[in-house]
Amino acid sequence: MSRRVEKDSVLGRYLSEIGAYSILTKEQEMEIARHAEQCGSKDTLNKLVESNLSFVVKIANEYRNLGLPFEDLLNEGNIGLIEAAQRYDHTKGTKFITYAIWWVRKSILKALSEQSNLVRVPTYQMKKVKRIRETEATLSRELGRHPGRDEISTRLESSISKIDEILLIKLREVSLDDKVGRDKSIPISDYLVDDATVNPEEELLRNESEDLVRSAIFMLTDQEKMVIANRFGMEGERSFTLKEIGESMGLSRERIRQIEAQAKKKLRRIFNMNRYNSSPPKGPVPSQVMVPLRSASSPEPPRVRGATTRHGSVAFPSPMQTGGVPMMPRSGARGRLSLVPKPRSH
Repeated sequence: MSRRVEKDSVLGRYLSEIGAYSILTKEQEMEIARHAEQCGSKDTLNKLVESNLSFVVKIANEYRNLGLPFEDLLNEGNIGLIEAAQRYDHTKGTKFITYAIWWVRKSILKALSEQSNLVRVPTYQMKKVKRIRETEATLSRELGRHPGRDEISTRLESSISKIDEILLIKLREVSLDDKVGRDKSIPISDYLVDDATVNPEEELLRNESEDLVRSAIFMLTDQEKMVIANRFGMEGERSFTLKEIGESMGLSRERIRQIEAQAKKKLRRIFNMNRYNSSPPKGPVPSQVMVPLRSASSPEPPRVRGATTRHGSVAFPSPMQTGGVPMMPRSGARGRLSLVPKPRSH
């Protein structure tokens, strides 16, 4: 609030100061211009500029609410007025402000086209916007309400689509970092997230994590690979229990638990080494040393004799048929490598 009062007081002081300058007659203006031409004195031209500053205020007022503060419009108009004073030809017999008004408008329109928008708008387009806004204000006074687009297009003898196309030029830019909401604490970018598409950052992290897991599995023994792959369902299957894995491998439940703990400890050590020393390998790990990821359309490997459980004979692939990693029997569809362990049943 204090800044608003300060701005108004500065603007009010400026208007009071320029109101103290008297308006010159046509003869006085010509005499000043003639004297400035003969003597080359800039102080003489300053009198010509100062006496017409009030006209700049009137012209700048026509371009309010188009994207620039009123103070900036006054500054740009004054620059155009000074340019006009330097180019004024008194021999034409024209009053100075009649000649200067074109330069004042040109300077203001140029500033509006270059500074009011993030993207530069041509001056002729800014003139069209101004004409529509003036027509809108005139109709509002005549009708006592806000006019519709059809009424504006009728007055301007133009189509509604053309009016809309011109007004699109003056749409206000909004930053994605602007805060919205009741507490003004949430950026606009949070509301523009497309939940239906994959987040590139999450996809990158997931791919890097899978590469890290593959490179770590490369360092395990075949026995450890089988336990980890079937324990956490890395083949897209369910997570097998320690007892089920032990029955398929002909080992006890306790031994499978020990192998799992040993493999986890080794993986944890490998992850820490990769984190602090180097990044995981970018290329794919050779298929003969990694847990194979078969799609649902891949043919089942030939069934061979396997271990015997209390439920009877169970056949499962040999190490050579699974790239060096004996796997549990499979059923159903196979998914992608999952880094999140599935719930275990004991």
